[in-house]
Order: sequence, then C-alpha cells, then structure tokens
Amino acid sequence: MPTTTTCSTCRAAMREADRFCWTCGTPREGADRLEVTAPVSAPGRRRGVGGRLVAGAAALVVVAAGVAIWYLTRSDEDSVRTSAPAAASPSPSTAPSATATPAAPTSTPTPTFPTGPVVPARASAPSTAPDSADAGGRRTSYEVSHVLDGRPSTAWRTEGDASGDTLVFTFDGTVRITEVGLVNGFAKIDPHDGADRYEQGRRITAVTWTFRTQGGPVAVQQTLRDGDREVQTTAVAPVEVSEVALTVDRTTRPGAGWRFDRTAISDVRFANS
Repeated sequence: MPTTTTCSTCRAAMREADRFCWTCGTPREGADRLEVTAPVSAPGRRRGVGGRLVAGAAALVVVAAGVAIWYLTRSDEDSVRTSAPAAASPSPSTAPSATATPAAPTSTPTPTFPTGPVVPARASAPSTAPDSADAGGRRTSYEVSHVLDGRPSTAWRTEGDASGDTLVFTFDGTVRITEVGLVNGFAKIDPHDGADRYEQGRRITAVTWTFRTQGGPVAVQQTLRDGDREVQTTAVAPVEVSEVALTVDRTTRPGAGWRFDRTAISDVRFANS
C-alpha cells in the first residue's frame, strides 16, 4: 500500500510520491517546488511544464472558490441590509395631528350710557311761525331750538293745525333712551297782561315717537292730556339711537274764538334711567 501523508494547508490526503496537493495545489512540505512535475501526456514533452500548468490551474480554482465565497457572503449581507424594512413613518391616518387651539372669541365691550337727561345736539321742523311781540312789545320768536332750552315760556310754533308735521332730533353719537316727553302747547302766561297763551292756541293730544335704531324704526305712540301744562312723559323700552322723530298726530281746535289758530310745543325731553 502506498505511503500517504496530509497537506499542511488543506489537510487533504497525499501520497508519498506526490510533490504537491491535488486539492489545493500546495507543494508537499519539504519538497522542492521547482521540481514538482506531472506525468507527461505526450511523447517529447517535459513533465515540469505540465506540473506548472496543473498547479496554476489548481491555484486559479482556489482563487475562484475564494472569490465565489466572498461574493456569496457579500450578497447575503446586502440582501439582509436591503430586505430589512425601513422604519415605518406614521401614516396620515395614524399620525398624531396637531390640534389647533381655537382663538379666544373677541368680545365686543358693552357700551355704557350715563343716566339722566339726554339732550339732542340739534332739532329740525318742517315749518315755523313768524316772529311776533308780546303785550309789552317785546319780540318773540318760535325757532325749533326753543323746545330744547328747558323753558316753558319759549316754544316752537307753526301756523294752523300741525297734525302730520314731524320734528327730528339728532344726537352727537349713539345714546340710550328709556323715557320721552313734551309740553303739548305754548305754556306761557304773558307777564304784561296775563294772557294765557296755552289756552289761546291748539294743544296736541296725540303724538308718535319714532326711534331710528340700527335694527330699523321703533314707533311708540303717546296720548297727551289737554290742560296739563307740565312735561307729560312716557316710558319706552330701552333703545340705542342717534336720531328720534316726533310726529304730531292730533290736536284740539283753536282757543280764544279761533283767533289764534296755531300749534305749539314748549318743551321736549329725553332721558335714560
């Protein structure tokens, strides 16, 4: 039986006569690598050349095997890296959404209005009676502004029956009104002869107050007592306005035997209580 040994590199079995390992191509330990030969397959060829070819081929096989192992190992690692699922980002349906904090509603401050008398800035009337003179010869005028001076001895006056006439009162800005009133005639006693101007003229017995609010006009009717020379008032639901209209609805017939066919208002009042 031939004597065998093992390759010092790959531990494959080798015959005593082998000069190199047929598995990995490593020369047998102690052998002269330059003397490794292979059987000549054709006459006239040297065995040394064939052995080098075989050894070169075996070395190429080993290198190819190493490259293949490295490639396979690298491919597996790349596969693992590329196949690993990326960290999933939250989908729109599951991602927490930022909840917008609603802005605090802006509240409009409630306007405050002083209590007490509310005085218009100006007044207008459709017509005015011409000036006259009292018993002492002093001139008397009847401008509509007289109804705002707080003096019953002065008045706005127009000729004839004033039914249907409308006086308009305008305020400087928005005001709050809860009460209105007027003196329904010329409440004056002539200081020179004692003549009662209230009895001489027409007296107003019914009016309509129209409050021109932002939501539309609000009308309030008032009935007045004939013979009451004081300011006759009526309460109204609180309204916020900048303009009020006063329409004369009804009057009495003239006094003093129809000699003084005129209609007058001595005073107009507005208040916020």
